[in-house]
Amino acid sequence: MNIGFLVIGIILSTLSKWLQVQGNDELGDLLVFPAAFFLGLALVTSFPFFKDWWREPSSRPRALRFASLVAAGILSFQLFAWLVFGQGEWLGALFLLPFFICVYFIVRTFK
Repeated sequence: MNIGFLVIGIILSTLSKWLQVQGNDELGDLLVFPAAFFLGLALVTSFPFFKDWWREPSSRPRALRFASLVAAGILSFQLFAWLVFGQGEWLGALFLLPFFICVYFIVRTFK
């Protein structure tokens, strides 16, 4: 499962950079988001505790919640960084709020 996410993430990331070099910055910038999403899922699904959660049917909802929170956290942090540092929009710092909320619930998942 994690190899598939990794391959998709690498392809999207490479395509994003290639588009940026070719002068299509907007599309290249947008492809960074799904690339980060899939690379994050590749990382999450490689953790041994996640594999244990996924194998056990009773803890599968916990695994899905964990992966969803990590993906949402990655995307909100990516939006923050893109808006603040890439676009110069300081209102992008508001995307740190959902990031920290996701981190809070990720930590609670382990309790």
